[in-house]
Amino acid sequence: MDRNPETEMEKITRLSGLSLSEEEKKILFSDMSRIVPYMERISKLDTSSVDLFDESEPAALREDEEEESPIASTIVSSAPESSDGMFSVPRIV
Repeated sequence: MDRNPETEMEKITRLSGLSLSEEEKKILFSDMSRIVPYMERISKLDTSSVDLFDESEPAALREDEEEESPIASTIVSSAPESSDGMFSVPRIV
């Protein structure tokens, strides 16, 4: 099914919440006309033989350590209401 480029561009700008001038739409259309075919070529590449992660070495993760944040304490202390180091807010539902 062939799509009307102008209709597609209007749909993209509406969905993205952009307000573009006619000149900006032309520039965006030109850019998209170059990007989309490139992405289609990339999506057809066979990557089944590519290892993205080296499973022989474990990931270098650090242990989680709880620490007191002086900035957080200052922010929470300036709140109208707080409890156990957290903001207290009225129940909505």
